[in-house]
Amino acid sequence: MRRSSIAVAFLLALTLSARGGGSGTTTLHVSRLGNDRWSGKLAQPNRAGSDGPFATLERARLAVRDMGRGGVRGGFEISIHEGTYRFDSTLVLDSTIVTGGRPPTVWGAFGGDRVVFSGSHAVEAFQALADSAVLKRLAGRSEILVADLRSQGITEFGIFPNRMSLFFRGTRMPVARYPNEGWLTIADVPQEGGRLVNPGDAKVIQDGHPAGRHYGRFTYGGDRPGRWIQTQDIWMHGYWQWDWRDGYQKVDRIDSSARTVYPAEPHHHYGYGRAQRFCFLNVLEELDCPGEWCLDETKGLLYFWPPEEIREGDVAVSVLRQPMVILRDVAGVEFRGIIFEESRSCAVRVVGGMRNVVAGCTIRNIDNDTSIVIAGGTRNGVRSCDIHDVGSVGIKLVGGDKRTLGMAGNFALNNHIQRYGCITQAFSGAIWVEGVGNHVAHNRIHDAPFSGIQYYGNEHVIEFNEIYDLAHESGDVGGVNTGADYSDQGTQIRYNYFHDTHGYGSGGYRAVYLDLPGSGTTIYGNIFWRVDIGVFFNSGRDNVVQNNIFVDCHPSVNIYVWPHRSYFHEGGAWKIVEKLNDIRYQERPYSTRYPKLPGYLDSVDLGMPYGNEVVNNISVGGTWLDLSEDMDRNRVRVEKNIAYDTLLLVLTKRWTPDYDPYHIGYAAVYQRGDSAIAAEFAGTCNYIGDPRFCDPAKGDFRLREDSPAWRMGFKRIPVEKIGLQLDEYRHHLPTE
Repeated sequence: MRRSSIAVAFLLALTLSARGGGSGTTTLHVSRLGNDRWSGKLAQPNRAGSDGPFATLERARLAVRDMGRGGVRGGFEISIHEGTYRFDSTLVLDSTIVTGGRPPTVWGAFGGDRVVFSGSHAVEAFQALADSAVLKRLAGRSEILVADLRSQGITEFGIFPNRMSLFFRGTRMPVARYPNEGWLTIADVPQEGGRLVNPGDAKVIQDGHPAGRHYGRFTYGGDRPGRWIQTQDIWMHGYWQWDWRDGYQKVDRIDSSARTVYPAEPHHHYGYGRAQRFCFLNVLEELDCPGEWCLDETKGLLYFWPPEEIREGDVAVSVLRQPMVILRDVAGVEFRGIIFEESRSCAVRVVGGMRNVVAGCTIRNIDNDTSIVIAGGTRNGVRSCDIHDVGSVGIKLVGGDKRTLGMAGNFALNNHIQRYGCITQAFSGAIWVEGVGNHVAHNRIHDAPFSGIQYYGNEHVIEFNEIYDLAHESGDVGGVNTGADYSDQGTQIRYNYFHDTHGYGSGGYRAVYLDLPGSGTTIYGNIFWRVDIGVFFNSGRDNVVQNNIFVDCHPSVNIYVWPHRSYFHEGGAWKIVEKLNDIRYQERPYSTRYPKLPGYLDSVDLGMPYGNEVVNNISVGGTWLDLSEDMDRNRVRVEKNIAYDTLLLVLTKRWTPDYDPYHIGYAAVYQRGDSAIAAEFAGTCNYIGDPRFCDPAKGDFRLREDSPAWRMGFKRIPVEKIGLQLDEYRHHLPTE
């Protein structure tokens, strides 16, 4: 009884002192100099050493919980002081901890302090190599050091692509790799012997057999693997069959006499193809450059060639396999000004709730997991954050009800996202969006191996983003990309700036890529400069391309007919019919919100890309239109455009199984001087001529007052609003 009374009295005193007797925000402090037995109300320890800040975030979490149970109303401010806070478990804030949300509960850096949340473990006790057998494999490179991870409590290493990473002074170091840069290519994929592992894709015939067919092995050129003593810890990374899908494979064995690799099961889903790219990873003999490392998983030994002399705290490995922070079904929680780094899992995961924000934070060196996840709820989002050097997706936004078309209003605003997709490259966009009614705006996205924004669902708004320098390692990839569902309609892609991107390998780069059968999308007021393809439709319907500027695109607009009509029938490969039936597309709200949708599967022209509109656009310096030869050009509205391209229209050949679908050539080419195409353009109120930009050589595509575009109804694009903006969290704009 006495112990209980003391606890209640202490809680009451803590509540009153933390609130200062007022009804406003309650402030608590967390510091590396703190003590969890103190009140948390002081920013610094007092002289007597009897009170001061908390030492841990968990203690602050419990204090918020207890004060809420004790009747404290209003918001909380948890001021976190200078230092690195290492996580070995997740900080969970749920409805038992946080209630209300007005004013918000803010977890943020105190003043201008540098506050780091880390999911890594420091590695110490590096030793010079003494094992003569290992030194022989390393060609006597004495610069390489070794550390016993298990003796330091690091026992779980993961497997590729989810293996731990090593960081030296905050920079991710490369695992020992052959070749050090670039790729090897598959010499051949033998088509006999043993068990047929993958029958391949019969729609695409390559080298006389279905693409990807294999018997569990492939061959390589050269003799380098013959120098490797052991292969049990070796992995491979490659684009094994297509330039739009990478994957990691463990090596089962290597027959160096036959120059043959036998990958361990499970094999890559799409199989293996001749001349496709790959590399070997975690090869001890290839630890030949400063910064590289290699792991002997069996013995728990880490081999590392430090780029500079190691000091205490220089080396760390990612160990945390859970999110650092989870917000579950809470309202009005904000994380501000925190650096999240060096973890195998995401920095912050928001599940449900409303008005929760990650703002002004830096997220870096996250491994093969999405860096920030917004999973449901309403008006949750990420604002003015810097995300870089992360292994997969930068931000994932999910929210809204696909069946009822209820809108979420979740957002990714004013973020700078670069060098993402560092581990899993394919389909690792800067921002991934699902659901209904989410908002992606004012982001700067660049320097990555794959796409920019990947979205699915309905009625998202994607606007005022700058997207460039993508597709370093991939082809057939989009700047803004969607596909696979007829019912994903109503999205607006407007006022974005796509520039300076050319895709790797087959398929190239499509700045706006509505893959099979992306429909009902408005693409308005964007600028496309020096990209492979500006806008691409793959059999989609009822899309609008209006009031855009295309410069040096090849082509500006490409409308393609997918040749495999089976996809549009029940049981088709992408389950297009099943997805429509699942959301009851012939009933409300779909039948009223998208009135043309109910007739898509009834059409005699099933799968044809009809109902699209291309109006009031400007295209200069490249190719204007690329249309499939087997579509009715009268079923696409092309009006009031200005074209000043070398090629005005090309017709793509009909696809057949004997062709690679990305290198099929043209059935017809119409140049600017061709009288027939000039007459066709004039007949639909299009204009061939100079649009009169202000200074196109310097990327200034504003229109002069005497531009003919104004007379044709072109509207000014608010270029000053595109990209990053200054706000309360972003006080300066990056120069790169």
